[in-house]
Amino acid sequence: MNHQPQGPGPSPHADPMAVQQPIHPLSQGLALFRATPPDYRRAAEWFRAAVQVGDRDGLAMLGLCQLEGLGMPADAAQARVLLERAATLGSAIGQFQLGRVLMTGRGGPADEAGGLAAYVAAAAQAHAEATFNLANCLNAGVGCLPDRLAAKALYLRSRTLGCVLRAPNVRVRQAELKAVRTLALRFADPKRLVFLVQERQQELALAHAVAQPRGRAATGLTPPRRRTLRHAGRLAAGVVAAMAGTLGQYLRRPSPDAGPTTINF
Repeated sequence: MNHQPQGPGPSPHADPMAVQQPIHPLSQGLALFRATPPDYRRAAEWFRAAVQVGDRDGLAMLGLCQLEGLGMPADAAQARVLLERAATLGSAIGQFQLGRVLMTGRGGPADEAGGLAAYVAAAAQAHAEATFNLANCLNAGVGCLPDRLAAKALYLRSRTLGCVLRAPNVRVRQAELKAVRTLALRFADPKRLVFLVQERQQELALAHAVAQPRGRAATGLTPPRRRTLRHAGRLAAGVVAAMAGTLGQYLRRPSPDAGPTTINF
């Protein structure tokens, strides 16, 4: 819900001795960021103040402001640096926004496997929009092998977390309903989400490999078929490597950022 700021409000540069109530820079910045109309310039000032007291989500929100040019000049390369720092510190906001820039190549080279890993890390912290974007990636095979059953489970999980985004062309068939619901419940455990996605990618890569008829010499494969199998193996190996060590700490609160979601299918 958006909040209209009342009056000028406190300033991040105010004398702290003159303030009677504790001030939380991140909360102040988010209130201004979400206000109607938003005050991005003042929000960015508060996010800077949050960074000064070591707030990793404040660092992520400052990176988002710099990425989109909200309240400050846009600088995608510097924003990417800030988001990488925030993500490394365990900010779900930072991981989600880093996933966006890696997927789209903003501020540096595109890295689909790295973007997927960032989405997985944020989804493991119950970030609703990251969960939705992870579902998009698995549904379309972006940075990974396509896993449409897992994608449907994650779309359901993102809705449970409060994501308002929808995938209009995705439908769960009656025969899939039980499996999708069961998988969505398993994805709700942050300690298992990374492992489950990784495990399913390994199983899919194996399925691609064994789908080749036995006894047929590799030299008998057509060049496109050989390239497809090699590509599947590289993708699976890359995803497994990219996902290693991405969990960080678990934050179960809803995502507080309101940045746009880039990947839509």
